[in-house]
Amino acid sequence: MEADASVDMFSKVLENQLLQTTKLVEEHLDSEIQKLDQMDEDELEHLKEKRLEALRKAQQKFLKGKACFLKRVILA
Repeated sequence: MEADASVDMFSKVLENQLLQTTKLVEEHLDSEIQKLDQMDEDELEHLKEKRLEALRKAQQKFLKGKACFLKRVILA
């Protein structure tokens, strides 16, 4: 019986923690959505260009790593 009480207590604590975390994430997402809603066209375009540049850099990094890997495989 004591084990059941401990499990119930743990379940309630875990449930509360998950609820609090979910609320925090929801508040953060609402805040980000509000920021995006208030942006004008120039700000959105700047954000888009910044994201594209980050994607280009990530792709270059990936391709460089792939090339290094292939060199090792071929030379091995």
